[in-house]
Amino acid sequence: MQNGISIYAGLDYDSEENLSLIETAAEMGFKRLFTSAQIPEAANAETFLDDLTDILTTASLNDFEIIIDVNAENFSQYDIDGITLRLDDGFSVDKVAEISRGRKIMLNASTVTEDFLNDLLGAGANFDNISALHNFYPHSCTGLDSYFFDNQNHILHDFSVTVGAFVPSKDGKRRQPCGDGLPTLEDCRNFSTDLSARFLAALGTDFIIIGDGQPTREELQALAAIQNDEVVLHAQLLSNDLTTAELLSNQFTRRADVSKSVIRAAEGREYLKKLGGKILPDTLPIERGFGDITVDNDNFGRYAGEVQIVQDILPADERVNIAAHILDEEIFLTSYIKPRQKFSFKFV
Repeated sequence: MQNGISIYAGLDYDSEENLSLIETAAEMGFKRLFTSAQIPEAANAETFLDDLTDILTTASLNDFEIIIDVNAENFSQYDIDGITLRLDDGFSVDKVAEISRGRKIMLNASTVTEDFLNDLLGAGANFDNISALHNFYPHSCTGLDSYFFDNQNHILHDFSVTVGAFVPSKDGKRRQPCGDGLPTLEDCRNFSTDLSARFLAALGTDFIIIGDGQPTREELQALAAIQNDEVVLHAQLLSNDLTTAELLSNQFTRRADVSKSVIRAAEGREYLKKLGGKILPDTLPIERGFGDITVDNDNFGRYAGEVQIVQDILPADERVNIAAHILDEEIFLTSYIKPRQKFSFKFV
């Protein structure tokens, strides 16, 4: 994923720290830098422009795609070669189409409509130069609903437009004056950066940007590890069996046929055959509950090694071992594992 960071000029972020963050993020493989030309809190216009110049220069030297949020009033001021313009408010269909024919732009993914995209096609827009980026929401309780977010992404993907969104920093310095984080989804406002990013990845987001301007190194590392074709679930390993632990360390694919009560991994039995081991039955089988990760044991014959995530309350079965449990605060992520989608477990 071509993930990114945000850097803001003219605010209470230290200029040296801003530039250092760009270099650190580049070393970690980040490819995008978001900034805004619409910061009413930036009290000193001269300081803002000086800071912005330093940010853009350093980002360019580190081979970042630079994204600047602009509106119709200040657009011409930032119409600079090599910069991607994220077009916010006030642009007509014809103007957006015209701009797209000469440079890369990003639409506002939170407000775009199917009619607008169809009108862009009719106006001769160059969709090869068009991607989209959702808003972030500084005011608590105003972030997007996840269902609405998912629907917006589907609309854009139907036009082959890649879509990005923001996650907050929880442990770093949150942007003032609100200090409530800069997420796209309200559900993510008080999530860790890591969980927020894994949630957006599960929703099929193409790239993710940390909205707040001074995340921690650990938050950067967490986002750098995110892949958009995989749902990563943090879990507690309950089994002491080495073969079980090795089996569950693999990446899995949800089967194409959706079961009522469990998420079935397609590869578990094949993985066990390659390991050449056995899954012995648990001494005392117990009832299975939401978020349990189970492995069929040797009592299940040819099903031995099958891996499932339980999404129901199921009776104890001497043929099935409860091997691990997804952390309670992350069980909701299982609802977003689609048929044929990759998933894996990270044991904590």
